[in-house]
Amino acid sequence: MTSSTAALPFAPDDRAPADPAALADRLRRADPAVLLAVLAQVTGDASVLDRYAGAIAHVPDAPEMAGVTDPATAAAIVSDLAAALAVEGRAPVLAPDDPELFARLVPLALGVTPGDEFLPMLLEQGGFHPAQPVLPRTAPLPPTLDVVIIGGGLAGIAAAIAAAREGVSYEVLERNDDIGGTWLVQNYPGVGVDTPSSYYSLSSELNPDWTSYYPKGGEYQDYLRAVADKHGIPEHTRFGAEVESLVWDDAEHRWDVHVRSTDGTRSVTRAAAVITALGYLNRPQFPRVEGRDSFAGISVHSGEWDPALDLTGKRVAVIGAGCTSAQIVDSIVDDVAHLTLFQRQPHWVAPRKRDSDDVPEHHRWLSRHVPFYANWLRLKAFWGSADSAYPVVIVDPEWASTHLSISRANDVLLQDCLAYIDRAFGAGSELAAKVTPDFAPFGKRIIRDPGGYYPALARDHVDVLVTEPARIVPEGVVTPDGDLVEVDVIVYATGFHLDFLSTMDIRGRDGRALVDEWSGNPRAYRGGTVPGFPNLFITSAPNTNPSHGAGNNFGIEVAVHYIVECLHLLAERGARSLEPTREAYEDYVDEIDRAMESTVWRHTPGAHTYYRNESGRVIVASPWRLVDVWQQHRSPIEEHFVLR
Repeated sequence: MTSSTAALPFAPDDRAPADPAALADRLRRADPAVLLAVLAQVTGDASVLDRYAGAIAHVPDAPEMAGVTDPATAAAIVSDLAAALAVEGRAPVLAPDDPELFARLVPLALGVTPGDEFLPMLLEQGGFHPAQPVLPRTAPLPPTLDVVIIGGGLAGIAAAIAAAREGVSYEVLERNDDIGGTWLVQNYPGVGVDTPSSYYSLSSELNPDWTSYYPKGGEYQDYLRAVADKHGIPEHTRFGAEVESLVWDDAEHRWDVHVRSTDGTRSVTRAAAVITALGYLNRPQFPRVEGRDSFAGISVHSGEWDPALDLTGKRVAVIGAGCTSAQIVDSIVDDVAHLTLFQRQPHWVAPRKRDSDDVPEHHRWLSRHVPFYANWLRLKAFWGSADSAYPVVIVDPEWASTHLSISRANDVLLQDCLAYIDRAFGAGSELAAKVTPDFAPFGKRIIRDPGGYYPALARDHVDVLVTEPARIVPEGVVTPDGDLVEVDVIVYATGFHLDFLSTMDIRGRDGRALVDEWSGNPRAYRGGTVPGFPNLFITSAPNTNPSHGAGNNFGIEVAVHYIVECLHLLAERGARSLEPTREAYEDYVDEIDRAMESTVWRHTPGAHTYYRNESGRVIVASPWRLVDVWQQHRSPIEEHFVLR
């Protein structure tokens, strides 16, 4: 295993900060456990662990674990690290990603011992080194193995970086006029990330300067644009290009990609492989309610927000009570004259653990200037929201038979959420009853309160109605009881249609349509591959969402690594196309469904969630631990594929 500086969050000139006093001051405010890990990596001297690690203890400080120690030891760690950073040009004896050293550092820095099976994944997800190649690289990727990437969001950027790194010719087709995907087009009030910012990024492209632990959409869009610019991705991107269809040419072993440009012109481009980097929630969904078009005021869907819309002094109805609704309500409550929330079904809402989401200045400074500091902050955020949370979604049948929660671990979260409801609304109050779900946490996507959502619902000028609109009239919204709620603006925070490529006509071998292959039940083998559709890779494939924790960036990185390994398998075998066998595909889907039976998503059929299709099959969430998914996608199993 070799060390790589590509993932480091600092420039070489920053290894020795110019102001020793500023360095020492900020180091004193940092977590001593993390600083000790950094000291061992910077110096390559594992003996510092023998000298200081015994004095380190840990206390919870969500979403991280904070190392605490006696003042004398903390001061000694700070002094030694400051001195080490002042030495220029000294190469550590041990590589920063040395497996044995890393195995000693993880329990120290995280405050827990994840187990040896997690360490290779943590090395990668911490950004200490990039994804490691698995298959041989004895045959170069041929120049004929070019790639079209559909979508310029996070997945498209990750795929483009990988293609460039492997020397693969690629083109990104993006229907919008800029990079960013979701974070370009979503601009409703309060839009933001609900995964910790230090983790919700590419492991190879750490951002040391997040201003918020949960940044707003604009800041995340700036991050994506900066990463894309760094790698020259816009120069390989055709903007205003919407892919209408894909047609496999079996004789040429290539895809014909049919594109419609913004000006209405159509064209066809060809590629040996296609990577779809599209999300599955893109088309706004409206409730089926009578009279929606008759409203005389302003109607807006959260996914089609008009930035010029001024809600000051307006009477506003917000329809929907999911994550988007919570962010909007939190953001607009101080501006509106009156707000009515129409809630079909409540979500569990987890309280914000900090008084403020602002990242302290010393964290940002140290992340910019101190090697590996940002890597450890990322890894701590990842572990706190990754497989450590997996027991929360797994059913204990004995426990679940007598509890609303599904397990003891799930009940801990339920009690935390219930306590938050009591604090916000008063135990036993009418409003508390309205916002309390009747299913286990994670039965539908849990909401993180951005800070003011529950307090907003308790305001005097806010009403919560546990109902859907019966119909819309020019004056406002009529409830099932016949009451008229007069409003000036209706905000539809009602989510999106679940589209696994269903808006695109994809024709594989023998002209078979992907929509027919799936017939309302999207499925995929590893790497988002489907039999009969050679060299087609779906980064946001069915059952790949890490729904118990982490973020979709994890699934994206896992998929992109696997795709690269598949391309190298083609090169090693001198083949031109690759697709999974029908048997491997069906066996893998069966494994998913069997594992899913033990999860909260199958145990809570009364929870309304887009995770399930109309027949009740869970098609979005993955039932496995992240480490299991990561291991499954290290390299393709050759006998599971047809190579031609």
